[in-house]
Amino acid sequence: MSAAPHSVRRRLALYLSGFDPQGPAHYHQLYSTEAARQAQASGHTLEVGRRRKASEHIAWWEVQGRTDGATEPVSTRYEFLRWDDVVRDYWPRGRWALFQRTLFATQAMWGNGVMWRAMKTSWPMFVAIALPGAMIVLLGLLLLGLLTAALGLASADHIGGTVALVALGLPALAWFGTVAERRTNMAWLMRSLACLAEQGPGQTPDLEARLDHFADHVAAQLRAGTWDEVLLIGHSSGAMMAMIVAARALQRLKAEGAKATPLSLLTLGHCSPLLSYQPEADTFRAELRTLHRAQGTALHWVDYGAPPDGCCFPLVDPTAPAWVGAPPHERTGAPPKLLNPRFAQHFTPATYQAVRQDKFRCHFQYLMATECPGEYDYFALTAGPLTLAQRHAERPSVTDFRQFQRLGGPGL
Repeated sequence: MSAAPHSVRRRLALYLSGFDPQGPAHYHQLYSTEAARQAQASGHTLEVGRRRKASEHIAWWEVQGRTDGATEPVSTRYEFLRWDDVVRDYWPRGRWALFQRTLFATQAMWGNGVMWRAMKTSWPMFVAIALPGAMIVLLGLLLLGLLTAALGLASADHIGGTVALVALGLPALAWFGTVAERRTNMAWLMRSLACLAEQGPGQTPDLEARLDHFADHVAAQLRAGTWDEVLLIGHSSGAMMAMIVAARALQRLKAEGAKATPLSLLTLGHCSPLLSYQPEADTFRAELRTLHRAQGTALHWVDYGAPPDGCCFPLVDPTAPAWVGAPPHERTGAPPKLLNPRFAQHFTPATYQAVRQDKFRCHFQYLMATECPGEYDYFALTAGPLTLAQRHAERPSVTDFRQFQRLGGPGL
């Protein structure tokens, strides 16, 4: 991007990770390593300071950056809003506990209609969340078949055949289960989905209390007016948490009638329909309406979703489910600007093919460096001289992406 007016000197960036038990140490290392790589690829100057503790639930580090042709450095206070301890409480250990959570989440999402609507909205995401449960059922059927066959051989006095069948069959099933788990990212996906299945009906009070705490913090920073930009970032499941925090912060400011800095909201690889499609998630849908109404005035919201990322709903308006059944005159404001990061343009063909085939890596590419400079640059977004709105002012929102819809789409 060419040089532009240096409108940001001091930025507060607040980051909410996805459903991940790893805390600020991991994400500080990730940011530092990838910032150095992006600086080398794009000609940035980026200096990442050491990690510090602001409070029990907030860690932070300083970033001094020169990007986009800026002649003076931009100072960014990058805050990591911690909910990794909450994640660990919803992170069952042991294979049997994981299987139980997987079956619970799968049954819950089929029962409340989320699976069906996810399939109509984005079939790759449907496959990602439906496959783990299907694999467990398949493993159970194969194990039942193996045991039935072994009992049949034993009853016919084929002891040698029985021993051979069990000795070969059980390790083969274990190998198949391990490979299937790695291929589907089941351990991570289903723990996250199970938590969402409890969040929708309001059964996660500890998470709600943490989000309220973060909303108070964001509202206070917007009210203070000491930053040129307050940028709230959410990735993956953290995108939903960022939406909730943003809505609650704006609601607090509106109730107070306080003048405040507009909030910049950046969501990356969101999977919010897994929550907003739940019939019981009325509170979340109301919060999405708050964001929709504030867009363009108190809020500047940009959402990035990459079609190769099979763990998100790419280029799907996260606010759409909030307006089901609402009269048109109530739909004030605007949806977020939906953009494709176009990762293919940021790598050599060979590297991009490797990134695309590694679904876990592809889902985290939003936070990582690229080989070639391009329109999407996480480090220019978080440490550059332009606000989120300024950086994307000339980019139109994607409004007609229906590549992954099936059976007529979600029918919103």
